[in-house]
Amino acid sequence: MRRLGVAVLIASGSFFLAACDRTSDKVTDGVRHEPVVVYAAIEDDAGLRDVFARYTEESGVLVIVRRGIAADIVDDLIENRISPPADMLVTSSVVDIWRAAEEGALRPLFSEAVHERSPAWSRDPDDLWFGTSYRTAVIAHDMPDLTGAEVPDYAALAEARFATSVCLSSAANAVNRTVIAMMIETMGVRPAEIAVRGWMANLALPVFDTEAQLIAAIHAGSCRIGIVSSTALAIAMTDNAHLDLAVLTPATTYADVDGIGVARHARNPDGAAALLEWMFSTDVQATGSSKNLTYPVNASAKHAEMLDAAGAKNISQKNVGLVAWHEVEAVKLAERARYRR
Repeated sequence: MRRLGVAVLIASGSFFLAACDRTSDKVTDGVRHEPVVVYAAIEDDAGLRDVFARYTEESGVLVIVRRGIAADIVDDLIENRISPPADMLVTSSVVDIWRAAEEGALRPLFSEAVHERSPAWSRDPDDLWFGTSYRTAVIAHDMPDLTGAEVPDYAALAEARFATSVCLSSAANAVNRTVIAMMIETMGVRPAEIAVRGWMANLALPVFDTEAQLIAAIHAGSCRIGIVSSTALAIAMTDNAHLDLAVLTPATTYADVDGIGVARHARNPDGAAALLEWMFSTDVQATGSSKNLTYPVNASAKHAEMLDAAGAKNISQKNVGLVAWHEVEAVKLAERARYRR
């Protein structure tokens, strides 16, 4: 189908080109299993392929993965113009999975097992989508005397004491989009805009394209403080053993999730549901966290050691779907504040 990548069939760690027809069903122990077709709206699906390869090995169920640009995949899913039809949608942001649900492209799936293994804030109230893992927005700095009490929230970076000290990455980056959207939710549009304008006034350097550039600038002393995602910080620490930045988590910390849901027009909804539930098991969640440097939503699963520096603390209990709800407002606010996308 247009704009989508090559279909990849995963079985016992091997990948084969395949079509989603009944002849490609896997037979194990005399039982024929239909494949599960997954459309992945993510940039890098290497970790996802590993997870699905493990599922195939354990269950005998083949998983066909098609990856592409998030907006295109979600649009095609909403219009039901993809072939083979999707059984499951996977996204790297709540914005995309939420939009698919709002436009009727997902079907509800109540799972007691998933409810037991994930907090309510990380999933759709109507069980249309579920967060499988999450990243937090933290404040990284090199100001030794700074304490969490002095930076109770993200808006504090607009205060005069941080003049010529702040660095930010692009407003298009998920971490900043999340913070602005949730500030709108908690503070209201006008106070949130005042805060963002204050960030702009306090910039030490022009806005960076990436979080990696921001972290490097703080490490180099070009600026003193900035907002980054826990995952970006963990990646930077993995790449640079000498990186020594302090981290603060605000009194209420905002998060974004990797999303998953069963497609409305799924040919194999039962297979998709079984795969979805399996992805919330403790060992699978721990493995996913280790590979992707995200926090597992299953509190029983361990996260990657590199995430200890950020800490999954003080997570807002407001539903993460509010990030998507305020997405348009957040984009307009950033534009008015001249916060470059």
